[in-house]
Amino acid sequence: MLARSILRRIPPRSAALPHYFHASSVSLDEEKPANSSSVAFLQDSRVQFPIAFLIAIPAVQMQWFVLNEETQLLGCFMVFVGTVYSQAGDAIGSALDAKGDSVITEHNAQENYTINAAKAVVEAHKAKLSLVEDMKMIHGAQAELLASLSAAKSMELQFQCRADIVKKLDYLVMKEEASSVELQGKLVTNAATAVTAEFAASKDLQAKALTEALDTIADPSSTAGTDVVGGMFTQYFHGYKQAVLGSTGEVNIPSEVLAAAADEIINLRKKNGDDNGDVSGFPTKYSLA
Repeated sequence: MLARSILRRIPPRSAALPHYFHASSVSLDEEKPANSSSVAFLQDSRVQFPIAFLIAIPAVQMQWFVLNEETQLLGCFMVFVGTVYSQAGDAIGSALDAKGDSVITEHNAQENYTINAAKAVVEAHKAKLSLVEDMKMIHGAQAELLASLSAAKSMELQFQCRADIVKKLDYLVMKEEASSVELQGKLVTNAATAVTAEFAASKDLQAKALTEALDTIADPSSTAGTDVVGGMFTQYFHGYKQAVLGSTGEVNIPSEVLAAAADEIINLRKKNGDDNGDVSGFPTKYSLA
């Protein structure tokens, strides 16, 4: 009878389907009568226990139900289960539901944490891609800047080399002018010495020069006379020119000039990246003609 009472408390499968499954006992308020009020009295325990007792007498007498250790243990177990179900079913169901809710909440929190971590990874990858694009832009700008700097340095080196060459050319022009002035001075000195010696040795030239001087004193406006001394200088310079033009000899360049020129040439080569120090192919003599 106890088992039947417990079974009556459980709603049919069709009635339990629309509800959620849970471990708590079914409330009597939720039960709906399956039949009419003609069987409502069977749900009363004061009727169920006498009926169960009356049915149990013939069952025991006819040995349909044998009272032994196993049936007693089964009865005790059924009483225990029924008692636990009726007295602690709601508490156990609430505990299990709370445990399930906590597991679901924890699972949802873990899923949210995983989703947030995945979103953070996606954002990190997006930031990384943006950083790569920025690095490409910086690399391009750096390449352009280095190209401009290289071109500027090349032009600067060219201007420095040009300025150095111009300075050396100006120095050579200055030295050539100084040498030319010195040569002119020596030529004039030699010409004066030669003309003076020739004039002192020739009585005829002295007489012509004296006559020319007297004529000039007598008539300063007269230009009919010849310049004897000037003609001697002109003749000397013309002869010197013809001697130089007809000369086929060569003059050695001074050693100090060669050494200075070799140093300048080697330094210029080093500035241009050439370590060659051989200057043996340069000339050591020059021709007057």
